[in-house]
Amino acid sequence: GMIGVFGMLSVATAQAAAVGTSHSIRSSEGSMLHYRLFGAPSAKRPLLVLIHGWSCDETYWDAQLDALRRDYPVVTLDLAGHGRSSADREDWSMRAYGRDVASVVRALPGSAPVVLVGHSMGGPVAVEAALALGDRVIAVIGVDTFKNVGLPPPSAADTDQRLRAFAADFRTTTQIFVSKSFFRDDADPAFVTRIADAMASGNPTVGMASIRELNNWDGRNAMSRLHVPIIAINADHGAPTDADRIRGFAPSFRYVPFAGAGHFLMMEQPERFNALLLQELATLRDANAPQL
Repeated sequence: GMIGVFGMLSVATAQAAAVGTSHSIRSSEGSMLHYRLFGAPSAKRPLLVLIHGWSCDETYWDAQLDALRRDYPVVTLDLAGHGRSSADREDWSMRAYGRDVASVVRALPGSAPVVLVGHSMGGPVAVEAALALGDRVIAVIGVDTFKNVGLPPPSAADTDQRLRAFAADFRTTTQIFVSKSFFRDDADPAFVTRIADAMASGNPTVGMASIRELNNWDGRNAMSRLHVPIIAINADHGAPTDADRIRGFAPSFRYVPFAGAGHFLMMEQPERFNALLLQELATLRDANAPQL
């Protein structure tokens, strides 16, 4: 059936992913959102919400599921216009995506504390979701993200020029952009091709609007309003992470370097990444022990 088709299309890892339950709800923004739940939310343990990046989908977290669900209930979701979620709306801002995540969290039973984990564009989305969800969120964990927050944004002319190439040929431009930007020279070529092809098959309207909105996101303002730990597990590939600059407006920010991997570190080196993420989560649990 449909699941088989989506299974073949998805960028799922070779090993069989943990079996969750599939659900869909209508977001406050009007889109139908698809999500998977692993384990039952409980007041005792934080709920982990895994948020994918630009032109990706929830299967990009498949290599994390078995490790995380042993200790935590986990949710993965397809943001609107991605994966199996619908694209029927006009607002592709980080705030609207954040409300998608908040809609999914509110649809779940109970009121467990929440840790939002966001990869790439999912980092800004996690910050906006945290602002929407308020006290339930005990931390935001970014994965290879927040590197340019607080820097002057690209000019409208620069963004327009960049988007012209995507508008002329979204598929080819995305394939080139992804394969040139996101991987180390020693990355597995088959993996690079698989990710670039999958991302290039995303919805062009959603993809281009999201690039514009990501460039327009006032992360400095948003992150300065968030008073929970913001942790970034960032690859040493690509732009550097200037933790001092970010702490200037987000004092709770902490940078955890992850050497020797590219942008998709959680897929490239899942065992090492999972161990590091579980360690960060254990630290958060200890810090929030009275609450949990």
